Amino acid sequence: MRPEAIQLLSSAGTFGPIILVPIILSEDFGVSKGVIGMVVGVFATASFLSSYACGRAADIYGRRIVLLLGLGLSSVVTLLHVLTLWLDSLHLFVVARILLGFSAGMFPAALLAYAYETNSKMGKFSSWGAAGWGLGSLGIGMFGALYEWAFFYCAIILMVSFGIALTLPFPKERRMHVPKFPVRVIRENAPVYAAMLVRHTGANMIWVTYPLFLISIGANEALVGAVYAVNAFSQFMIMNFIDRFDPPLLVAYGIGASAVTFLIFALTDHYWEVIPAQVLLASSWASLYVGSLRYVMGKSAERATATGLLAGMMSISGILGPLIGGFTAAAIGFRSTMLAASAMAVVAMAVFVYELLRSGELYRLTRPSGMRR
Repeated sequence: MRPEAIQLLSSAGTFGPIILVPIILSEDFGVSKGVIGMVVGVFATASFLSSYACGRAADIYGRRIVLLLGLGLSSVVTLLHVLTLWLDSLHLFVVARILLGFSAGMFPAALLAYAYETNSKMGKFSSWGAAGWGLGSLGIGMFGALYEWAFFYCAIILMVSFGIALTLPFPKERRMHVPKFPVRVIRENAPVYAAMLVRHTGANMIWVTYPLFLISIGANEALVGAVYAVNAFSQFMIMNFIDRFDPPLLVAYGIGASAVTFLIFALTDHYWEVIPAQVLLASSWASLYVGSLRYVMGKSAERATATGLLAGMMSISGILGPLIGGFTAAAIGFRSTMLAASAMAVVAMAVFVYELLRSGELYRLTRPSGMRR
């Protein structure tokens, strides 16, 4: 259970503060929604740069060194956020976000590859990440406006996960040559990479200002954390039961359910109306994420590289989505941004089906079960 414990704690420590960032930038530093999008975008840029580079490094040099470096640096940089708040410095806060984006992007691919190679089922293993996100969100919410203590809480959690990682057994690992630009790996996994990029860009258009949207319809900081926790804990439950389904079928359901969820968000008037939609959101992301992971790991022997590229697609969407979403929310409002995200999920479905057709795998959408990992 040690890899699962690392997954749980590292997710709590890295994802917990995400809901605070828009609130801190808006209420403490007084910046616009467009600037919030830019700050979230540079965080994602740093994560993109590290996720692919360190995923490839984990295939070349081994999982252990990359995992430990990522967890250790994430702990230190999370503490750095406390100093930036004490100094009341927007510029230092942005620098801390960039550094955390890079360090938090280092270790997930190595951890996932380690779990896959030690015969963990990807759905069940990923569920611990969702549970960690839920614990982090609830914990952050309990601190209210005491943001410095919230970051202390997350740093301690990350330090504990680093300590557990030190005890992991790493049998002799197979190390391989991976080209700097792995064309074959990209071509093998093009259906998932393309669909993830489009869908997740639309989703990130929403998430960049989502805490502010929830506050605008009656929630406070604690309730924002609770709303996020509903999503996370629902993911935890759902991920434990979806390993039986074929990955392309999971991906297709995840994209379609995303389109419906974003449409429902646009129609809500009170924060409590969002809660049932959070469960649908959980099923969509659980299916999309687990299906994508299993697809790329089953296709490519360079598992950390393939997973790092998947994380890279998510990070690119984390760059584009917040930049577009921040300015869009400022110009046309939260709800119109959600409608645009729903339309983008429909486009992602069309892209996914086209790529499956091009690769000769369209038949897999009619096959209910597949790989068991």
